[in-house]
Amino acid sequence: MVQIDRTNAAIVGLDLYTVAERHQAALIDAIVQEQIKFWMDCPYFVSASVHRSLDGVRVFTYSQWHPKFDHRSLPRPTVLAEFFPPDSLLLEVTASRSQSAQVEIAEGELVTHLAEFRMMPVNQPEMIRRTTAELDRAMSNSAGLLSATFHRSLDGTRMFNYGQWESREAFEAILSQPGFNPEQPYWQGLARNEFHLYNVVHVQVKAA
Repeated sequence: MVQIDRTNAAIVGLDLYTVAERHQAALIDAIVQEQIKFWMDCPYFVSASVHRSLDGVRVFTYSQWHPKFDHRSLPRPTVLAEFFPPDSLLLEVTASRSQSAQVEIAEGELVTHLAEFRMMPVNQPEMIRRTTAELDRAMSNSAGLLSATFHRSLDGTRMFNYGQWESREAFEAILSQPGFNPEQPYWQGLARNEFHLYNVVHVQVKAA
């Protein structure tokens, strides 16, 4: 089982793919059978998890690496050349809350909400402050929210919220709350936001 590192001891690699719905399964298979197997031979690799979007046209990998290693420097397996290259970023955790002691990523039917916030680098410090302040309110007022973890991109241009929910209905309920309503969001004036929903379909941890 993969655990999100809330101490910043690991660097997060986020690879976001867009794919035709009919090719989503093939892309996932290529990532699992080729990319992650290749990563596991790297001494800096810690873990990886693969997520498929509920709308069928997205896939992302959430990988963890020892500090200061850029996974983007590794070559992509030839089989992945058949698909559009991912939007690939390096992230670190800035704030996290969970109903349990650990934030764990495991295969199953839980819904993962990945929210992306694009911004000017000058706005990232204020976004970090606002997202940290919103976490307690979200966890206190959102039935079905199991965890929420914010990450900042090391280039300063983005932030991501990796949220875990009991169901899609539980997630959709938060959109009517003040601050999370898209018409008056807490990120207004700082960032542009979009989000998608996923299930975890594969996890891999490097053996000790």
